Amino acid sequence: MKISIDWLKSLLPTEASAQEISDLLSVSGLEVEHLESWYSAGSGLNGFVIGQVMTCETHPNADRLRVTTVDVGREALLPIVCGAPNVATGQKVVVAMVGTEIVMAGKEPFVIGKAKIRGEVSEGMICAEDECGLGNSHDGILVLSADAPVGMSAAEYFGVVKDEVMEIGLTANRGDAASHVGVANDLAALLKLPFSRIAHDNCEDSELWKSKGTEISVNIEDTQWCERYIALGVSGLHLGESPTFVKNRLRAIGIEPRNNVVDATNYFLHQTGQPSHAFDAEKIVGGISVRLAKAGETLVLLDGKKIELHIQDVVIADESGPIALAGVMGGQATAVSGDTKNVVLEVAHFHPTAVRKSAKRHNLHTDAGFRFERGVDKQNMASVAMQIAKHLEAHAGGSWTGVTSEYPVAFEPRVVAMKVNDLAAFAGLDIPRAEVVAILERLGFGVEGDEVLMVRSPGWRNDVEQPVDLYEEVMRIYGYDRVPMNGKLQATLGTFEGMKMRKSENALRQFLCDQGMSEAATNSLHPASWYPEKDDLVHLSNPLSSDMDVMRASLIPGLLQSVAYNINRRAESVQLFELGIIYQKTAKGFRETPTLGMVFWGNVAAESWENKPSEIGFYDVKRVLQGLLIRIGSKASVDPIEVFKVPKAWMKAADISATVWCVEIPWRKFLGNKGEGFKVTSAPKYPGMRRDLSLVVDRAVTFTSLLEVVKTVKAPMLRDVRAFDVFEGKPLDAGKKAVALSFQFSNPEATLTESEVDSKMQALMKAFEAAGAMIRK
Repeated sequence: MKISIDWLKSLLPTEASAQEISDLLSVSGLEVEHLESWYSAGSGLNGFVIGQVMTCETHPNADRLRVTTVDVGREALLPIVCGAPNVATGQKVVVAMVGTEIVMAGKEPFVIGKAKIRGEVSEGMICAEDECGLGNSHDGILVLSADAPVGMSAAEYFGVVKDEVMEIGLTANRGDAASHVGVANDLAALLKLPFSRIAHDNCEDSELWKSKGTEISVNIEDTQWCERYIALGVSGLHLGESPTFVKNRLRAIGIEPRNNVVDATNYFLHQTGQPSHAFDAEKIVGGISVRLAKAGETLVLLDGKKIELHIQDVVIADESGPIALAGVMGGQATAVSGDTKNVVLEVAHFHPTAVRKSAKRHNLHTDAGFRFERGVDKQNMASVAMQIAKHLEAHAGGSWTGVTSEYPVAFEPRVVAMKVNDLAAFAGLDIPRAEVVAILERLGFGVEGDEVLMVRSPGWRNDVEQPVDLYEEVMRIYGYDRVPMNGKLQATLGTFEGMKMRKSENALRQFLCDQGMSEAATNSLHPASWYPEKDDLVHLSNPLSSDMDVMRASLIPGLLQSVAYNINRRAESVQLFELGIIYQKTAKGFRETPTLGMVFWGNVAAESWENKPSEIGFYDVKRVLQGLLIRIGSKASVDPIEVFKVPKAWMKAADISATVWCVEIPWRKFLGNKGEGFKVTSAPKYPGMRRDLSLVVDRAVTFTSLLEVVKTVKAPMLRDVRAFDVFEGKPLDAGKKAVALSFQFSNPEATLTESEVDSKMQALMKAFEAAGAMIRK
């Protein structure tokens, strides 16, 4: 949120500097993240002066350039080479002197220096509008009126206004500070200055208010969604530009002025924190109704976007249908336009939750919604309405003609009991009762009582609910830096459980990184569109956006987006893994499963004279998995783990065309099948023996199933079994394949004999035949 120092000081006169104000606010709970200077023109026009072109001749070495001499009020004329087609003798112009920084939108800043251009000396630049920050035109140099004084600074000539702007990181509970008045209220409390937050107190009881007739009929169908609605009529408007002070203040906080009516609603939103909206009165059909949208209704918003309304959206409607999305944005059908003469101003209180859900449902982020979501001051609305009406009368030629005020749910201040002694125990020091009361009253609270203070919250402090909230209010204004230090440090040290699990997790990470993979950390919120056929998704009740409405049911979509990011940046290979939680809805609640996800794309190794490019394949992934299981000490087999190509739908969603292999396993289950870990043994003393065997088996038979057959034979001297050849085709029958296996035998205690090995091979062949295999002779 941006706050203009000039605007702030117009509400609360103070001699404090911008930096002092920034420091005070930061230590009291309104953290100022950034403080910068703002100028009404460019970067302040520093280094720009008014000059007069004295001579203008064609450049001897370039037909499109001109060599000029310019009088800038110094003893000598400045030689300047200019490329503008409209430069001519006698013109009054804006000149950037040597050393001036030129800042143009969309371009890198540069500094004017002395230069030779095609052999001619140039000591400055005659500027176009965009080069000095006075406009967007670059068609030619900016030519001033003949009476422009030569040598005057451009900043003085154009009346450049300087302001300081603070960027405040507003927390969700401080809706009261979402305006210049709100910040001024805190600053006044800090500086102990008098300040009234409400400009027109009890204005509904004033003769001026009562003298206005009823403007338009207003019907609130359900007061749960709207507790107050003021419709104020202003007629006879003359649309045009806003006053200079309004335009400058709006621009300083990043809002481009449009016209004096729309600017008025924006101006008082940022001044008071109360959103308002102007409807063209001639475009409203019948009266105004605040209601829930009906099924099938649509609305074209001010930005031209057409939305299909949800039955839980609160809308402002007339007899023709919805004309605004309550608290978020108005509709195009009743928008203020160039020929608008009469308006109906809306100043209302909408339910924060309803506004927040509508804004997120339709992916709309507006200044009005930002404030309604945090809660607005229902008590102060009539005062804001009167301020806007008087402003339009003064600056838009209008006349306040009528007002309709519906107030079905009156404001009832919350009263919180607070003990001064409890505050002292909480704060760690004694704060005099008189000072506690003074601080609360400066913040706008009503206070009664002695040792037990009965504190009445004002309408703008809907976040104060219990004594500890009041303790915080007192302490942040009193100053946390005033709490004495006793020289002792007390801390509660937490206990950490699961160290063995963490060690296994770290070993897993280290192994995968050693294999050339990179660890990723992706968002745990996904769009439901990634999982169109899953009915056990964990949906968020209040999603940030439609792109983050469910908890992830898989790690792969997030990793795929990282793969796509790297592919778009010319990566040759992407191998990523993530250790994270996936979520599933169950009959008893929700399940969270620690999961390892891995994705592989690209080449196995970088291309070189030694290696030809080779894409990562199924067995490359299997090899990584096999090593991983060994590293974490698991006896589990790698074969049941599914290694698969990413589904086409996910590939399309991630905009990836090449093959991506992936694995997703609940990795902690494999820790339950612990192996013996690494074992170091000495080199064998006695030679081993190898035997080969060729089997004919069904094509569907796997190497794992063959190993299971081997395990049925007691052969303690058998050290290793490998498949070294697989053959399919003639002369084998259809559906058959030949698998060649090698068996490695060794005995660490003695030399093996032929008879020992042969007897075990006979036993193995009988086992294979019993399992349906045929021994090839």
